[in-house]
Amino acid sequence: MRVSVLLSGLAVILALGGCGSSSGTTGSGGAIGSGGSTGSGGSNSSGGATGSGGVTSSGGSTGSGGVTSSGGTTGSGGTTGSGGTVGSGGTTGSGGTVGSGGTTSSGGRGGMTASAGTTGSGGATSAGGAAGRGTGGGSGGSAGTGVAYQGPCDVVPGGCAEAYSVTRAMVASYTGPLLQLGRTSDKTTQNVGQTSAHVADLSTWSSFCGGSQSNCVVAKVYAQVHSGSNDLTPGVWKTPWNPDCSAGGFTCAAKFTIESATGLPILTTVSPQEYALSGDNFATGINGGTKAMGIMYNGKPVRASVYCCGVIGLTHKYNAADTHGTDFMLALAYGWRDSGGCCIAVNCGTSTSYCVGAEEEEDNDLADYGTSPVANALVVTQFDPTSNAVSTFLNGTQIFSHSPPKAQLNAGTAIHLGGGGDLSQPDAVLMREAFFTNAVMSASTVTALKANAVAFYPSLMFQ
Repeated sequence: MRVSVLLSGLAVILALGGCGSSSGTTGSGGAIGSGGSTGSGGSNSSGGATGSGGVTSSGGSTGSGGVTSSGGTTGSGGTTGSGGTVGSGGTTGSGGTVGSGGTTSSGGRGGMTASAGTTGSGGATSAGGAAGRGTGGGSGGSAGTGVAYQGPCDVVPGGCAEAYSVTRAMVASYTGPLLQLGRTSDKTTQNVGQTSAHVADLSTWSSFCGGSQSNCVVAKVYAQVHSGSNDLTPGVWKTPWNPDCSAGGFTCAAKFTIESATGLPILTTVSPQEYALSGDNFATGINGGTKAMGIMYNGKPVRASVYCCGVIGLTHKYNAADTHGTDFMLALAYGWRDSGGCCIAVNCGTSTSYCVGAEEEEDNDLADYGTSPVANALVVTQFDPTSNAVSTFLNGTQIFSHSPPKAQLNAGTAIHLGGGGDLSQPDAVLMREAFFTNAVMSASTVTALKANAVAFYPSLMFQ
């Protein structure tokens, strides 16, 4: 915005999901029967012993030699100590095992969803279980033999054309940095990488930013598919109707923000912060024009904030003429720009309603969903050229399908975040992650994306 079965006469099945605090422990319950304790609280530090002979590997999986004393058994499926769960949202089937003593990294959060994910011998996970995650120290724990991390793009058939996140890897194969911090005092920068659990590594930001988030900005959001060419950077232009970002540097960069609900970064733009590719170049590898286009956005609606345009999408370059249909942006909006509905606004049905859909350069395909914002929004907006239809899903439910679209689409492939086609009158954005596809996603894929998000962000509600 990534286990092993111990036999000693009696099978012991322990599943430690580790919904822990930032201290990196799984709380009480790290003991394995009466003989194989994990050491105080089941720490995830590399090499923690799990009773006689059982040494955990970095990340909390045990070696194959660990034995428990006779009699230390758990119920079918394995239970953890007080409060421990197997990746919030991803449950193991009976018989699924986790190596005794295996713990997740500190703050380990739920398993990623993935179709056909399996746990230990014979135990299937619920619709796509995956490895747990940690938000803090340690290298992350695994939650079942053969269960690999899956990001949202791993769930999408054919993958993503491009993806961004300040919280995690969007595709398991991406191991690079997620974002770059800029220190406002001297304009130096530092990357925020990811742990081996594919989660944003927040171990160094405080020392770099002098202990305060307000001392830093987000200087870059790294592209995870076409690294380099599609990275997002703060705007550096004077746009037709402002803002004036021509001073460059961090003038139009978002303040670095850690979301309290997740303990992970969230990209927070409040006018005039906005992002585009360097030079506002067209993106590499992403459909535009009249081809199939899909956008997924995971964030929070901004309460009672009127939007000019879409929050992220494919557009013409900022200094090109406005032409209907040259934007295809995912809209997450509220109300009207003014009492009459300004011509450039993303207008919901009423001045006090929230809506989602597509902004198509002065045309909109939108649907209201209520007079209160959803707490968290996982929105999928896409264009299907075969049926000539624009459709939108909100938190797994299809809100509408309109054919034909309001505009005759011919979208450019500049990527704008927090501003419309000309990057004027920026929109407030609270974004965890987003991606683009070159194909239309099915309803079942959208359902899998929601399950993936629910598993990774167990403290959030997407409904």
